[in-house]
Formats: sequence, structure tokens, C-alpha cells
Amino acid sequence: MERRKYIFTDLDGTLLNDEKKVCKENIDAIEEALLKGHKVTVATGRPLPAAIIGAKRAGLYRDGCYIMCYNGGMIYDCTKEQIIYEANLEMEDIEALFKSADEAGIHVQAYDDGKVICEKEDEEVLFYCKNGQMEYELRHNIPNTLSKPSLKVLLISFDNKKLVDFRASHPEFENERMHSIFSCLEYLEYMPRCVSKGDGIIRMSELLGFDIKDSIGIGDERNDLSMIEKAGLGVAVRNAVDEAKSIADYITEKDNNEGGVAEVIRKFVL
Repeated sequence: MERRKYIFTDLDGTLLNDEKKVCKENIDAIEEALLKGHKVTVATGRPLPAAIIGAKRAGLYRDGCYIMCYNGGMIYDCTKEQIIYEANLEMEDIEALFKSADEAGIHVQAYDDGKVICEKEDEEVLFYCKNGQMEYELRHNIPNTLSKPSLKVLLISFDNKKLVDFRASHPEFENERMHSIFSCLEYLEYMPRCVSKGDGIIRMSELLGFDIKDSIGIGDERNDLSMIEKAGLGVAVRNAVDEAKSIADYITEKDNNEGGVAEVIRKFVL
């Protein structure tokens, strides 16, 4: 068999089209790659239940498939149906983030058992959950209600400047324990320092014993930058943000609606 490849693909805007579906071109190419022994990982910022939904629609909930969710904060083996890695924020940091975001008037949410947890049903959580096909639950005094520390804390605003200003005015949240990324203009995510999609590829190479040069990272957004940068072959789909295209080894001719992932698989794997 040819050298096994480890394909990491983002969901929204990459593997999924604008209708949150997987086109036939992508499904067929993925099927062929799996049958030839290559491995495919869904790499997403979504929590695990929503990531599983996306993986199943793409035919990626099966032997040879993995899910890297929470932007690399959790790795899930679809064959064994079990979590093989998880990294959580410190509870004191979650409490501080919630307090500061509330004071700034910015929507803030955590995650508990794969469900979005927030204090009120506002347009931000409705937008987020509809976009990612997720469930949410309303609670008060959220940090004290979590069954365990959240894997990430997400701030949402349709005014990007509010998020930029929040990040700049709170340098204390960039420390040895955690860091932040913009997964898109509306989402500012705080995660453990050791967590990113790029770190997830490195972690999976250690867990599964493969060479990084045999990995392919495909994405479109800002939270995909580390994955595109650290993979053996970093790919930005045609509809990707400019930051992703600027560091990619390859930019697809097709976008997420036309089978950009299939293009990569057929060109570099099959």
C-alpha cells in the first residue's frame, strides 16, 4: 500500500457546504481514501455531540476516523467510541472570564457534557446554535453549575470591535494556562494554552504513531491557521480567509460548495 495519509478536515466552510451538507464529490473521495487505508479526522470547534452529527453526515463515523473537537481540546476515536484526549480550562479562569464578559456586556458561554451553557436566550446563542446545529441550556451563576471545568469559553458579538477591545483590555487572560483565538469575526474563544487544531495534529501523531509529514490539514477560518501551518501539507479551500491562504502550501481551485476537500484527496492522497 502507498504511504498512509492522515487527513484533517474542518467542517463548516470546508467539508460542509453553505447548507451544512456534504457534497457527493467529498463523500465519494473520502470513501475511496478510507477503503485504501488512509485515516480521516474531523477537526472542528464544535462540541462533541455536534461534531458527531457532522461526522456521520460525511460518512466519517466509522473505523479509521477520529474527531478533534473544541478546536483540539478533545480527541475522540470513532472506532472505539471513546475520548482519548481531553484538556479543560481551570475553574478560576472560567469564573474570571464570565465576570469580565458580563461586565463588558458581551455574550459568554461555556460547555457542559457537550451542551452550550449560557445565562439568557439572546440572538448570539440562537445564531451560534443554529449555525452549528447544537443544543443550549440556560443557567444562572454558570461556573458553579458545571459538572467539570469547560473545555473552552466562547464570547460572541456581531460587533468585532467589542471582541477586539475585550481581548486587548484583558491581557491577564493570555497566560501560561490559556490563550485566545478568533475562530471567526464573531467568535472569540479562550482555551487551554496547550490546545489548538495544530497542537491536536501533533498530539494525534504521538497517540497514533505517524509522521507529521504524512498529515494534511484542510481549513478555511482563523481557528484553522495552526492546523494549516503545522500539518505536513497545509491546505486552504478557495473560500478561506486571506490569513489561511497566506500560509497554505496549497489553495484549492474548488470551494466548499464544489468539493474542495475531494480535490485535495484526489490530488495528494489518491
